[in-house]
Amino acid sequence: MALVAKLLYCRFFSIAFLSANCYLCRMLFFRKRHICAAWLLVFAHFDANGREMELDAAQRQELGELRKEIAKFEKELSKSKQQEAEILSHISTLDREIDVTKGYLNSLTRDVRTRERQIKNGRNDIVMTSAEIDRLQKLLKDRIVHFYKHSRTAFLETLFASTSLSQVQVWTRYQKIIYQNDKRNIESLASKKAHLEQEEDLLNMQLTSQERKLNELEQEKKQLVESRDKRDVYLKKIQNDNAVISQRLKDVQEAERQILGLIARAEEDRLSRSPGTSRQAAPVLPGRKTRKFAGLKGKLIWPAQGSVISHFGKQKHPQLKTVTENLGIEIKANLGTPVKSVDEGWVQAITWQRGRGNIIIISHDDGFYTVYTHLAEILVETNQFVQEGQVIGTVGDSGSLNGPVLHFQIWENTQNLNPEDWLA
Repeated sequence: MALVAKLLYCRFFSIAFLSANCYLCRMLFFRKRHICAAWLLVFAHFDANGREMELDAAQRQELGELRKEIAKFEKELSKSKQQEAEILSHISTLDREIDVTKGYLNSLTRDVRTRERQIKNGRNDIVMTSAEIDRLQKLLKDRIVHFYKHSRTAFLETLFASTSLSQVQVWTRYQKIIYQNDKRNIESLASKKAHLEQEEDLLNMQLTSQERKLNELEQEKKQLVESRDKRDVYLKKIQNDNAVISQRLKDVQEAERQILGLIARAEEDRLSRSPGTSRQAAPVLPGRKTRKFAGLKGKLIWPAQGSVISHFGKQKHPQLKTVTENLGIEIKANLGTPVKSVDEGWVQAITWQRGRGNIIIISHDDGFYTVYTHLAEILVETNQFVQEGQVIGTVGDSGSLNGPVLHFQIWENTQNLNPEDWLA
């Protein structure tokens, strides 16, 4: 009777073991399919709605419109007598296209570098996952070989050597523990395989995207060179044209009015706040200074390395012989020279004007503002806090008839100041 009970108990355990494994296989198969599907949906959703892709789309659209406008200009200029105003408008459009293209190139470059890191990490994950799969497969293989070689003999020896049902139960509990461990290994193996397939799919998608981005990057670089060459050709044609220079001075004056308008609105906003409050608490940063901008006269760092070619105040134009008001200074520098914030503050505005190109306005404490124009690249965002000496952009030549230059201004409230009195 005891022997029959032992046989029935072990038979029941074996059937349960096999049934559990069949159920486990079905469960893992469906779970694997759902995991892959869900993962792909998440990845697609992120790419479809990511901020960077929206920015890229906006820049791409603006580039398309600018290039249509350039093509229209070139067609009209080829038919006309190339009037100065038309050429200057064409140069301004080329300036804008060059600046937008550079911004788009920066975005593409960042995307390419991000994808390079993702691909590298993906390959590392695949190697590690493959090694783990090999380890689990070997473990299961060894377990199966051992089971078929020794389990029947061990079962019979235990069955006939045991003197009570409790000994058989102990043996079966031990076998159950082994089974549960194998079950966990099988689940882990299936999960690792599903993860490996996900990583391989992701890597293939990233490689395809990377190849497309690199091709686009090269095309945009070529387009940038072509646009610069066109701009240089037109600049040579009008370099000594008084009408063109006069029109450019008007563009500069219009840009100055718009800069003053931005500062005036910033001042209204500042003065409308309660005394002692700021629009945002400045972050606590290592080495952050506590002194006020007003106490830095004669101590500010230079925004860029170069030589001053145009000073503050009234200036007599060497060619037109007219007197104009320079609201800042112009620093001649190499194209791409880093431009630094002269003091900590908040990026108040980023804009583009026909006479000044890319413009950054930084708001400092107590109504002081600094203005940086003719920038090739912009490396900050509106409302970003910047530290003294932080690179905010690079020297460019858009809006300039004199090559790469940084136009720099300092304002107190709505009164412009002589930057050379403030720079060390």
